[in-house]
Amino acid sequence: MALLSGELAALLHDVSRQLRAAAHAEVNLVPLPDSERDVLRFVGRHPGVSVSTVARELHMKSSNVSAAVRSLVARELMTRDADPSDRRIARLTLTEQAYDNLERLQRAWNTHLDAALSRVEPGYRRQLESSVPALRALVQVLRDP
Repeated sequence: MALLSGELAALLHDVSRQLRAAAHAEVNLVPLPDSERDVLRFVGRHPGVSVSTVARELHMKSSNVSAAVRSLVARELMTRDADPSDRRIARLTLTEQAYDNLERLQRAWNTHLDAALSRVEPGYRRQLESSVPALRALVQVLRDP
């Protein structure tokens, strides 16, 4: 099992890194540090979320999330607004520019992955396709240990 998990982790990391590098170059975006990218993607899926929720869900320190948020706000990719019912809580949302960047990146990832998959042996392509539900289940288990 250790051999499988080690190889799988390394391969998934390599796939992710290759797609990110190709897509960022194609859409001409400056890559974000991992922490900022993770916070940005989480807030994009959960608009109006608080810093403490982001920290808890991403298993990050609140201070690190706050630093990422400050940077993303400075880059005009995120807004931080006081909660109307409790002004001590900041609610995070993405800007239109951030949503546009994410959409452009997703299209570039899809294009690069489709091109790569078209060059993979059909049997492997079918295996990769059939592994998607298992990978979703793995992500869920890793997310909620």
